[in-house]
Amino acid sequence: MRFDPAGRSERRLSGPAWWFVAGYGVSAIGTGLCYPFLAIYLHQILGLSAGAAAVLLVALAGAAVPMSVAGGWLVDRHSSRAVAIGALLVQTVGWLVVAAGAGYVAELLAVLVIGVGTGLFLPAVIPIIAGLSATEEVKVRTMSLRYLMLNLGLGLGAGLGGLLLGSASAATYQWLCAANGVSCAVYAAIITLRVPLPRDGGRWVQQRARLVRFRPGLNYGLLLVVQLLFVTFGLAQVESGVPLMVRAELSGSTALAGGLYAVATLVVLAGQLPVSRWVERVHKTRALITMGLAWAGAWLLGYAAGALTGGPRVALLVVMMVTFALGECAYSPAFYTLVEKIAPEGTLGRSSGAAWAVFQVGNTLGPPIAVFLAGGAVPFWLVLAAAATLAAGLMLVVDRRMHAAPRPALVVR
Repeated sequence: MRFDPAGRSERRLSGPAWWFVAGYGVSAIGTGLCYPFLAIYLHQILGLSAGAAAVLLVALAGAAVPMSVAGGWLVDRHSSRAVAIGALLVQTVGWLVVAAGAGYVAELLAVLVIGVGTGLFLPAVIPIIAGLSATEEVKVRTMSLRYLMLNLGLGLGAGLGGLLLGSASAATYQWLCAANGVSCAVYAAIITLRVPLPRDGGRWVQQRARLVRFRPGLNYGLLLVVQLLFVTFGLAQVESGVPLMVRAELSGSTALAGGLYAVATLVVLAGQLPVSRWVERVHKTRALITMGLAWAGAWLLGYAAGALTGGPRVALLVVMMVTFALGECAYSPAFYTLVEKIAPEGTLGRSSGAAWAVFQVGNTLGPPIAVFLAGGAVPFWLVLAAAATLAAGLMLVVDRRMHAAPRPALVVR
């Protein structure tokens, strides 16, 4: 079964693209069902020490980093579709072993398997979407829908999981982990049955005697630095640093911290598609520049909130989260479309893998950096604003380089 993206409308998602995005949502629901409660399951239900549970969580995240690089190599060497299917089945096995609760060694092996499967899967996402999209506008739209389904699925899964675990036994935790494994298997089946191979010549079906040498260049190197800044001092801080600072520095309640996170999530869900339509019309570097400046402004609002009290402080924090979330809506469609645009021919898998590996690193570094900054001499909010401004400045350099007129050739007479 083959698919020809050129035969589709230039602005409409193809049927396989819709299936791929829908499957992403199914898998995200499974992740939401159990991942937010994984530490509780390991520590309180299985009886592992806090240190042992922490080691397992770090192992899960750490295994994904090198495997994202390896997955990118496999995508360039073989088929991103095959890599994605295999990676999802690997995750299925890992989550079923976690659900079995067979002891520390088995759980350690299981989380390593999950990390391997996660790392292998991520580099296949951008090449698959690129192969199913006739134009850049469709790529942007598909990337936006993927991010929308990710957030919606995680929210629905976490909400349902919380309800099911209200007065639950150990068996409920185990069933939720097993359900996550099943969701990965369902996604693998969807890709197998409903996301066909592109016709010969598609960028994500590589059949070469040898791999093209990966020479990313300065633009891509700067893009990776921007990714690290955006994730470490942006996305990761919404889940870790912002709640911590609201409680410790701004004397806010846990309910306020949770409410601010809920506001950001709702804005992302409501604003993702409208913002993506704007991203379609502008150059992706300029969308990321605007996003960086919006985030810098949002963090400055957080800093200003420290000078207020009561209702005005809460209102300013809400505006901060709305501003951040609207900027976040541009992140996935602009950044990953730009990765696909900058990647040299034949290296899209490795380019995607490196970007996802940096994402994992930033997500891991973010929480401890938040704790460090909470007791530091430099205000937390100003550090975040400076990082966002730096990221916008680096994107401006990339933008200038991509739009620079080529130098005329020297003619020797």
